[in-house]
Amino acid sequence: MSPEHIALIQQWGYWLMFGAAIIEGETFLVLGGIAAAAGMLDLGWIILLSIIGCLIHDCFLFYLGRYLGPKILKRKPNWQPKIDRISLMIDKYNFWLILGFRFAYGLRTIIPFALGMSKISNIKFMVFDTIGAIIWVLVFLLGGYYFGNALEVILHKLSLTHLVKEYWHISIILLFLVLFTVSFLLVRLRKRRARKKQEKQSKQLKLDMEV
Repeated sequence: MSPEHIALIQQWGYWLMFGAAIIEGETFLVLGGIAAAAGMLDLGWIILLSIIGCLIHDCFLFYLGRYLGPKILKRKPNWQPKIDRISLMIDKYNFWLILGFRFAYGLRTIIPFALGMSKISNIKFMVFDTIGAIIWVLVFLLGGYYFGNALEVILHKLSLTHLVKEYWHISIILLFLVLFTVSFLLVRLRKRRARKKQEKQSKQLKLDMEV
């Protein structure tokens, strides 16, 4: 990789990590961890910027739900079933839901909105959301960081390091595609399991009503 390309990554990489955290893009966080392992980005800075990006995303949706929730639901009535489902989750899991909602694919965007509509206090949300953001960022960034270190060792032993450096742009594209595919498959699997669970609950409810 040329010095110009490295300088480009160093210049825009931090902003990319910040933006990726706002849209909750795990793939970019993993790539950021790999870039940190390669010495192109500072791990401490991208951790800090990613956490701040997470909190901006969550607080925006939380306060949107707190102050404009009912008005938005009138315009988006199809959101109501999800809000009702999340309300039950809030009653059941409480602060645990705040800690882990980023890992709830398919619901993680609407959960902070629903939390804003609930009776959870602003302080409670901020405290546990900050802890949850730290956990989420560390999982994917450090995962990418240690993966990058391990990959460098493997490539060095296989004498492939020079090829990766020469064709770095192709390597990044391939790695991105692999990470995106894995993320996509995991989301599909979780949705399928959730759908089967919901169908099972619906059948059980129907049987109970017949009895």
